[in-house]
Amino acid sequence: MEWFSSAFLHALSPHLADFTKEEMASIWDSVSECYRQKLLLNKAVRLMGMATVYIREEDFCHGNKASVKVQKPMFHLDKPVLLEKKLRYETRSRPEDLEVAELIYAEVAFYLSIPKKKVLKCVKATTNVIAWALTEGKDFDFVFKNFGILVCRGRRVVMRFFEDLLRDVDKTGILANTALRKSSLRPLVIARNETAVFQMPPGGIFVFPQ
Repeated sequence: MEWFSSAFLHALSPHLADFTKEEMASIWDSVSECYRQKLLLNKAVRLMGMATVYIREEDFCHGNKASVKVQKPMFHLDKPVLLEKKLRYETRSRPEDLEVAELIYAEVAFYLSIPKKKVLKCVKATTNVIAWALTEGKDFDFVFKNFGILVCRGRRVVMRFFEDLLRDVDKTGILANTALRKSSLRPLVIARNETAVFQMPPGGIFVFPQ
């Protein structure tokens, strides 16, 4: 697949050439940690050009018992155009009254002791590739460390949250336990002991940001 090559990716988003793989992974790991911290504080945050993450309180049927309130992490793709390209992405409408803050790139820069401009350039360069890959229905994984993996297979896009994040967000444990047991919810969670990621196609896939 020609789009796996560095030359193709650099032509698609030239600023990628300004970063090593290690630098990109480090920046995105820090971005992911900022996402996680905001969620744990029940704050909604938007990543420019990609998505908004927030917590949604839902009534959840727990076995034969009455429904209970659970706290569910949400990953809402921001660009409706991506959904118009025959992509299948199951999401609910974002609440209209939701207060959303932009990701504070200065926080990421502070954690890594690098200039804010460098963080912003890396994020822009990478999201350009992801937006293109989503639009074209390419197979890839985008790893948000300690948060989850955005999985695209055959034009179907799924956000799979790590089990530990579900347990951190929903202290009842009901959401994580049910998702791990129920076949219809299992593709939305990655268990602590899981090694294989959802439907690996022949020839492998491209994994961002690594």
